[in-house]
Parts: sequence; C-alpha cells; structure tokens
Amino acid sequence: MRPARRSGFTLLELMVVLVIISMLAAAFLVVGADVFSASLETKCHARLQQLAVMIEAFRTAEGGYPDDRLPIGLATNSQNAGSEALYIAFFSPKYLGELPNQDWLVNTDGDQTTRTQTRLGSRDLWEIGDVWGNPIAYFESLHYADTLPLIFVAGPEEQDPEEQTVAARRDERTVGYEEPGKFQLISAGEDGLFGTADDLTHYDE
Repeated sequence: MRPARRSGFTLLELMVVLVIISMLAAAFLVVGADVFSASLETKCHARLQQLAVMIEAFRTAEGGYPDDRLPIGLATNSQNAGSEALYIAFFSPKYLGELPNQDWLVNTDGDQTTRTQTRLGSRDLWEIGDVWGNPIAYFESLHYADTLPLIFVAGPEEQDPEEQTVAARRDERTVGYEEPGKFQLISAGEDGLFGTADDLTHYDE
C-alpha cells in the first residue's frame, strides 16, 4: 500500500517563503527608490538644459541675457531675486519667444507685486523651480562678482523652506567663474540645500 501524499506546506516552509518574499520586497524598495531618485535627477538636468536653451534664445531676440536683478521697488523682499527676475523677463508681455512651462513656477517666499507685471493674470512674483519645487538660482555673468550672495528660500520636501545664501560657482581648479560671459543655473538638488554634493547645473556633464 502506497503512503499517503503530503499536501500543502508546513509552518516552517511557509515562514521560509515569507522571509524570502520580505527580503525581495525590501531589495525592490531600495532599488526602486534609487531608480526614482535618479529619474528625478535626470528630469531636473533636462529642465536646466531646456531653460538654458531658452535663455540663449532670449539673448538672440533681445540682444542680451535676462537680468538677474529685479527692477527697484518691485519686490517686497530680497529673496529669490535671480529666479524671480528670470520669470519677469520671460513672461513680460513684450517678449515673444519660447516660455518656460507654467508648471515650473513656484513661489516659495510667497511674495506678490502691487500690480500684474507679466502676461499672466496672477500678481504672484513667481520663481522658476526645479523638479523638487525649489527655485532655480540664476546668475547673469555681469554680476558674478557681486559681493553679497543672493538669498534663496528652499529646502527638503515635506519641510518648511528656509533662507539660504547662494553665490555664482567657481571652477575648483582655476578659481575662475564657471560659464564666464554667460550665465549660471543652479538647482539645490534632491536635498533642497544649495552647496551640497547633489546640486545640479545646466553645464554639468
């Protein structure tokens, strides 16, 4: 007489299977998070390069790069001035070139103008932001050497943004300014902090 066949799993076998599934899930989450982070970094770099092309087109149309300083009396504070000035230049009713996507606009310091300054109906003094919702720092080469660094309001996601000082970047080897005679675009990167290793620029390789 044949012995009866065993059906199903023992408790020990089920526990082993659950442990293996848990380990695979944890590994997937780690890899998935890394891939997602790399994807956002790639997307941000692409945005910076798109913006750089638009700035070059602005120069061709207008005879010079957009100013990184706001007109006197326009802002209620000195925060995010470079990014706000870039927004004002692009969205001026007089400028007919390609514009940044409106989905890129953020207002991390919450300021407004007394009257509408752009072709948009809002009085918000917008900044052009990166994929993490922080303002992109913009420096025009004529003002690289200004003694006071600009103040930007930025920070990690799910945290209140904070004031940070940002200056035009220098080459570590020559100590000369990056992109001489042109402009610099700087994203604070995923951590929302300027001056850290994950910062991105449009001239990154």
